[in-house]
Amino acid sequence: MHQHKVRLSVDCTENERMWIKMLAAKEKMTISQFLLSLARKRMPRGRIPNKETQKVLRETEEGKNLESHESLEDFWEAMGIDPNAKD
Repeated sequence: MHQHKVRLSVDCTENERMWIKMLAAKEKMTISQFLLSLARKRMPRGRIPNKETQKVLRETEEGKNLESHESLEDFWEAMGIDPNAKD
């Protein structure tokens, strides 16, 4: 099954880019292959996000249905989380 590819942008310093490029070259990979290899180690195999999660991710990328908060404290309150709670 061929999946449509999308572009991912990573912001880093010139020095970080140089190091990533050298690490990729050491593995005989492109920067894209190298970064994806690191991410794929942590991705669950054979599982894709469900339809609801896919919809939310698409809407987020399109800037739809986003919430904003005046402060971090306002965010925690909206999430129903007490940031000062003990484990």
